[in-house]
Amino acid sequence: MDRADHVRQILTTRGLTLYRVSQQSTEIFGRSSRFYVPHNLYYDVAGPSLMPTIHQMLALSHITNYRLSDWLAVFGFDLDQISRLQLLIPRLRTTLLDSSVYDLHAWIPWFADRPSTGPVPPIAPLGQFLASATPRHAAELLVLNKKRFLYAKVGEGDVLAFPHLAPYSIVRIDERRSEKLLSEGRSNHAPRLFLVEHASGYTCSELLVLDKDRIVLHSPERPCAQLELRLGREARILGAVDAEIRSLTGHRTVEMPHRLAGSPKPPPLREPGLQTNLKDLLRSARLLVGVSFREASGMSQWVASRLADQLYFAAPSTLSDYETLSDPPRHIQKIITLCVLYCIDFQEFLRASGLPLDLVGHEPIPDEVLPRQSPSRNQGLHVGSERESPQVPNGFLGPLTQQWEEVPFFLRHSLNELAGLKNFSLSDVFWVGGDEAPIHPLLINATFVVVNRRVKNPVQTKTICEPPVCLILKRDGSYLCGCCAQHQGILVVRAYSGGRLAIGQFRNGVDAEVIGQVTMVLRRFP
Repeated sequence: MDRADHVRQILTTRGLTLYRVSQQSTEIFGRSSRFYVPHNLYYDVAGPSLMPTIHQMLALSHITNYRLSDWLAVFGFDLDQISRLQLLIPRLRTTLLDSSVYDLHAWIPWFADRPSTGPVPPIAPLGQFLASATPRHAAELLVLNKKRFLYAKVGEGDVLAFPHLAPYSIVRIDERRSEKLLSEGRSNHAPRLFLVEHASGYTCSELLVLDKDRIVLHSPERPCAQLELRLGREARILGAVDAEIRSLTGHRTVEMPHRLAGSPKPPPLREPGLQTNLKDLLRSARLLVGVSFREASGMSQWVASRLADQLYFAAPSTLSDYETLSDPPRHIQKIITLCVLYCIDFQEFLRASGLPLDLVGHEPIPDEVLPRQSPSRNQGLHVGSERESPQVPNGFLGPLTQQWEEVPFFLRHSLNELAGLKNFSLSDVFWVGGDEAPIHPLLINATFVVVNRRVKNPVQTKTICEPPVCLILKRDGSYLCGCCAQHQGILVVRAYSGGRLAIGQFRNGVDAEVIGQVTMVLRRFP
């Protein structure tokens, strides 16, 4: 079905014709308005390069009462890909991520508890406790979230975050724990990490409280990089780092200059909510992510290549022009590019553009006319009926979702890249939350690890400096997770200083075997 027929079919579900939609847009917005929908729209959208503007999309949403995100999807724009692209771009600075789920009617894979077979072991395949169930609409699953968190991606130049966090890690920020943890920090020597906004961007750091309105961004390993800031004027504490999703694929040690060291007195912090127009929002967002027009243009070329559409590219001069205008770009591709490059929430972008978001429709376009891809279940993991409840009060899943309080559904499109796997599935995830004495520091307070089961041969070496983290199955059926190397047919497992196991040796294939290499760790911060 071509695009014009698709639009015609959707309008038919509301008893509308394009001629009637054009008339209503004239009556509501005026014929000279940007929201006017022309009666020859079918002809305009027949070509792949022509499509309505964001104003006309909003008019279609208002007249049909169908959601704006659904109308954008009709023309090939999946807003839930914005956060995925934000994640994939390497950045020098730490950035806030758009964690919104835009398509509330999208199908998301979900799970059900398997029948209990006894106590939960310290380390075990997640499929031992959970099985794939009927996929659910996003709106159904979002009600499981008890509260909202902020999410940020750690920049490779955020030197104060290391070694507690790694470059490119995804961190969850609890906005409501800051005051409590800061007061505890005065009498507790355990490191507490906070996300702090200042005029030069965002920083994950330990904090030293000097006074009620003075703090020091501090790292015990990088004392020369610390910076004193005044709360309210030069800095704002956004929240405490609550959890980390760390990818171990392609990790490298990054030596960055201490940009904070010896820096002049920081300028005043921009007040939140002062970006009343688009040009102010774009400028402030670009300065927060710390990119020049030329750098942002290069990143836009990557986005255009990734999405196979050159309209996503923006030249440096174009990006500069956008910061002098108050109206959004004509091409929706450019709007999405700006949201990706500068880590802007799509709704925030539209509000800054002056669009009347109170007029957008609220109902989803039916699946019959806007097919949504339903995720397939993993073979051999089906359980329960076709109408399992997503709310599981007992068993494994219920307490887990309550403990974590929010499931970051916006990351669902990024799991392949984060885990370094082509086809991420439930069978790649292992529970490690019961291991009370882990032998690797990354596994302290960890809940899950993702394992690449296709990498079963650990490093062959005589002197083991930094072997990979592997999951090992011992002959008694228990699991061990830690740094592993192989020497002359012997698996050598080493623990970090202070771990319960100094060194362990197993005959490969006799006493133990490698299940795979750990590529991602999900852990909490106390």
